[in-house]
Amino acid sequence: MRDKIKFIKELAESMNANKIDTVKYEENDFEIQITKKEKERKVFSYGGVPTAVAAEQPAVTVGAVESETPVQETAQVEEISGTKITSPMVGTYYSAPSPTSAPFIKEGDSVSEGQTLCIVEAMKLMNEVKSSVSGKVKKILVKDGEAIKKGQDLIIIE
Repeated sequence: MRDKIKFIKELAESMNANKIDTVKYEENDFEIQITKKEKERKVFSYGGVPTAVAAEQPAVTVGAVESETPVQETAQVEEISGTKITSPMVGTYYSAPSPTSAPFIKEGDSVSEGQTLCIVEAMKLMNEVKSSVSGKVKKILVKDGEAIKKGQDLIIIE
């Protein structure tokens, strides 16, 4: 019984860490389904009038925004042309095979089809992400050790 409780706690922690909403697990006579509740959050716009919005909807405000946490500057996202290499799964992005090794690629490097570009760690497994095209690395969009989502753009090759 303690093993199952420990497993459930680890499953819940993994859901939070990887931003997963629902998990269903079945094994022999043991079955569990965990689903996160959608939280309601309050957005304060200029004038101090609270507005309730669903967690999945983007909040739009005009004027100053009041917040308990410091507001970070959002970087201007520019559209970069080229072939986008995306993450095949949720995990952690690594640019090198080990912390002491040189990165697989750098911006400006030439790569060939099938060449390893990075590693995505998921559930203690290291998964190589290989190039689907030959070309030049135009932009690396994520930092080493950053948590990434499935389908997230990682690298742009032109």
